[in-house]
Amino acid sequence: MVKESKRKGKTPALRRQREGNSSVTPPSRESAEYSRPRKRKKTADQTPRRRIMVSKMTGTSTSCQDLIRTKRRLRNKTTKEAEESSPPAKKRKKGLLQRVLTKEPPSSWGISSESSSSPVLADDFEEPSKRKNMKMEEERVDSQRAEFLKKYIELHQLGDGGFGSVFAGYRVEGKLPVAIKHIPKDNVVIKHKDENGRELAMEAVIMLKLRTATVPQLAMVSLLDWYDLDQELILVMERPMFAEDLLVYLKDRGGCLNEKDAKIILKQLVEAALYLQNANIFHRDIKVENILIETTAEGLQVYLIDFGLSCFDDRRKHELLCGTPEHLPLDWFMHKNYCAEPTTAWQLGVVLFEVVHMMRFNTHSFLSKKLKISKRLSKNCQDVLTKCLRVDPKDRPTLEQLLGHPWFS
Repeated sequence: MVKESKRKGKTPALRRQREGNSSVTPPSRESAEYSRPRKRKKTADQTPRRRIMVSKMTGTSTSCQDLIRTKRRLRNKTTKEAEESSPPAKKRKKGLLQRVLTKEPPSSWGISSESSSSPVLADDFEEPSKRKNMKMEEERVDSQRAEFLKKYIELHQLGDGGFGSVFAGYRVEGKLPVAIKHIPKDNVVIKHKDENGRELAMEAVIMLKLRTATVPQLAMVSLLDWYDLDQELILVMERPMFAEDLLVYLKDRGGCLNEKDAKIILKQLVEAALYLQNANIFHRDIKVENILIETTAEGLQVYLIDFGLSCFDDRRKHELLCGTPEHLPLDWFMHKNYCAEPTTAWQLGVVLFEVVHMMRFNTHSFLSKKLKISKRLSKNCQDVLTKCLRVDPKDRPTLEQLLGHPWFS
């Protein structure tokens, strides 16, 4: 076939060039057929050729275009793997203008400054409601303190206990004598939650309940005002002008009283304890230091004070150790619990013992027979003491039984 092309003296490309230079006449049918590429005929024993990629023959290309393609493939592959491993894409964030128009809070805008080197902390966006509540609480405390200072004048100290201090004072309007008790909130042992979940000192809750009673008890000191400040609770109570606690009253009269005065004092105490029991209140610390005696023209008037350890009874067994350790009944040491009514009867017996004897009571000394009921007392008085100070709480009289004892008639 090569010889044939040589014989004719020209190749198809050269022939086309010459034909274009010679004339513009259209090529003949023979020349057109000759210029068309022809398929090479396969022989019977010839095997088909395999197509091989250039890259497989010559190896990896080092041209600039191939390097760019390789980097692009790697980048696309890395991006695809990251998208597959990452969580579903979030919704597109709203623009700042759109957030302002939809009134979203600034804390949800997620604004960050590239020029700032420190991250924005969550605490920097304090909730407006929380700041508002704190401000309202400060204003409330300041208002209550100002009201107390405007309404009452505080004078000298009357007493100091484990839970607070009591000062004498008077109300500006009318010059009414009052007792002002300051109770640090850190010293409040027994608390009560109201229906709103707010914690208050149990003493304030008890006295508020007594103040709203339909039938007031003469032996209770009335609560006039109370102020819940930041660090303390202030209770303003009525103050009998010519009253003193029973311990001082006994010392001023030689250490003990006759049965006639003792009977007046104890009967009022039993009536007060029965009143508290019917109101579901357990005082838990009836003793001579928590009893005021006022001498009036009508006779002796008793006041039961200091409800710092009191609680609501609910007719249950109490396990919290409260009261004066020297006066605790034996049933607490034996069973590690106690009930309200038998314990109150025991404490009333302790008060009567100290009123008619020239000595202080001690449970251990009494049970070990070192302290004995005086035989010089009347039989009825000895019987009251014996029944109130029985070891077994079940053998002690109820308050109603005690009030109906012949000694009080």
